[in-house]
Amino acid sequence: MSARTDSALTPIRTGRYAELALILATVVGVAATTVHWTGLLVGGALVGLLAASLSRAVVNGLTFGLVVLFAFAAWLLYEGALPVALQTGDIWALTAVAAFGLPLAAAIAVRALV
Repeated sequence: MSARTDSALTPIRTGRYAELALILATVVGVAATTVHWTGLLVGGALVGLLAASLSRAVVNGLTFGLVVLFAFAAWLLYEGALPVALQTGDIWALTAVAAFGLPLAAAIAVRALV
């Protein structure tokens, strides 16, 4: 099954529209995170599915996490709550760990399976 799946996904992973597919997966994942924190897993799984290799899935997962964390910080800044959020210390650290860890784990898991 894995070889069949790889051959079906190869044009999307390395083809002409690979970057566009990755951007679309990132947008869908970020949109999912606005609804629920499990969107971090959804986004990580999507960018991992589009990765050409396992090492690229690691990069995609971490990059997705960075995008989500940056978007969250920008939203907090817009609302005027970023200074207060940064003062929470451990809670902000947990937010950063979740923003990187969950998409990374999902991206690696999906790419390792497919």
